Amino acid sequence: MTKPTIRLPEGFYLHELEVIDSTNEEAKRLADEGAHSGALIWARQQTSGRGRRGRAWSSPVGNLYSSLLLRPDCPLFEAAKLTFLIAVAMAEAIELVSGNRIRPDCKWPNDLMVNGRKISGILLESASNNGSETDYLVIGAGVNVAFYPDDAERPATSLSALGAPVSVGELLSAYVARVASWLPVWETQGFAPVREAWLTRAYGMGEPVIARLTERTLEGTFVGLDDDGSLVLREAGGTEHRVGAGEVFFKA
Repeated sequence: MTKPTIRLPEGFYLHELEVIDSTNEEAKRLADEGAHSGALIWARQQTSGRGRRGRAWSSPVGNLYSSLLLRPDCPLFEAAKLTFLIAVAMAEAIELVSGNRIRPDCKWPNDLMVNGRKISGILLESASNNGSETDYLVIGAGVNVAFYPDDAERPATSLSALGAPVSVGELLSAYVARVASWLPVWETQGFAPVREAWLTRAYGMGEPVIARLTERTLEGTFVGLDDDGSLVLREAGGTEHRVGAGEVFFKA
């Protein structure tokens, strides 16, 4: 098998693995050992890949499985918004390597969709210092490059199925380059530019949405993204709710 060429910007360094339980778990192990910000863990296969809420993530050879370790100097609630930066960066990378043939939508809070089908998932995990300050973030990003699960809970797709058979190495290089481009923007201008870019790709904007929260279920229309990253849902009577956690189902 030909070894892919991975090009990383300054400040990022690669941990390349054939097989691992989970790239996020490996990133957390490295973080606990003192690894610096910018560590990128990439594996050709995961044996225990997982997504949001602990769901299994199908991880055959041929798709992208990566986790990025960051140590932002900010409170944890601010650092958590980097999920949206990662989503935008990956969407832009997919668009770039596909020759602008594929334009992914960003589905709140952590998926990328193409034609209503999931192509990528993002999983953020964190550790704090003194309860509120960020020690580190681990942001996992997986993309269906060559294959997609046909037994998925929700419809999925892959770059290959969409007519864009790109290499994993090419996509990974493009993704990290976009992250490197966005991080200084986030550091100097905050969440606003990231939020604006995310909203231009927002999946289901203006469409019906159901939010299942711990205590109740809300139904309404998806009308925006709040400054703290919450989904804004407007009920039929005009009342708006900020949804920061819970299961959200779009009818788009």
